[in-house]
Amino acid sequence: MNGYLIIDKKAGMSSYDVIRRLKRLHKFKKIGYIGTLDRNATGILPVALNEGVKLIPFLENVEKQYRAKFLLGVTTETQDIEGKVLTETPTGPFDRQVIEDALASYLGRITQRVPAYSSKKVNRKPLYKWARSGVQVEQPVKEVEIFDITLLEYTHPHLDVEVTCSKGTYIRALASDLGERLGCGATLFTLKRTRHGEFTEEMGTDIDCFKIEQDLLNYLLPLENILGSVRGMVVETALEKFLRHGMPVPIAGSARDWRHGEAARLFNRQGALIGVGIADLGSKTIKIKRLINY
Repeated sequence: MNGYLIIDKKAGMSSYDVIRRLKRLHKFKKIGYIGTLDRNATGILPVALNEGVKLIPFLENVEKQYRAKFLLGVTTETQDIEGKVLTETPTGPFDRQVIEDALASYLGRITQRVPAYSSKKVNRKPLYKWARSGVQVEQPVKEVEIFDITLLEYTHPHLDVEVTCSKGTYIRALASDLGERLGCGATLFTLKRTRHGEFTEEMGTDIDCFKIEQDLLNYLLPLENILGSVRGMVVETALEKFLRHGMPVPIAGSARDWRHGEAARLFNRQGALIGVGIADLGSKTIKIKRLINY
């Protein structure tokens, strides 16, 4: 059973709770998810099964899209509504244009301070464990990119936004920064991930749909359907054994059509995925990066 399940995670479950539920139905050799969602966040959580885990490195550094609701006038310890309230600042409604201008200021590459209550490790220990023990440690600063941010609705004190961003963006930190910019404070009220790279909201399946082992197969995305934006190349049967021994194979067609370092999905004549390789224009070959074993 090799492939991907695209789970529409519910609030109240951790990302690993999803893995635990799936493990009850089948004894996987390998299983893992891409992109941790906080317990109270919902939405797209791609889960790799068995050989699918080998494709995770090609699916991590992708655009993600979220729909979030921010609560203005409140700050919390965790930067979301589940945390202890730190401040409450009465404030009247803002002009919509003021909020849109504030949101637009985050477009492009920005720096964020990693939330104190996050799984980011400092001195080999997650930040949230330091925070819960009352020990203050320096929160790292990281650079992320906001590709698009749109105000969907504003009914004071709540505002709904849609954010398209790079891997590693903390929407909680974005809410907190916006509140600071507006001078009233803000916290994250709800969050849903609607897209993770090629995996969209429409592809998500509720975890409650998985009741028996057969359900896993019913919703399984085969490996041949993953990485749809990556170029495919058919490998002749006589050359497949070279790939399986870690040896490169010639680029199909003209090497001029390829970019050096470009990834390629490698298929056999029967249409099964052999693995993912990388183009080396110096030798005009494809070198195997991840080999799929059935």
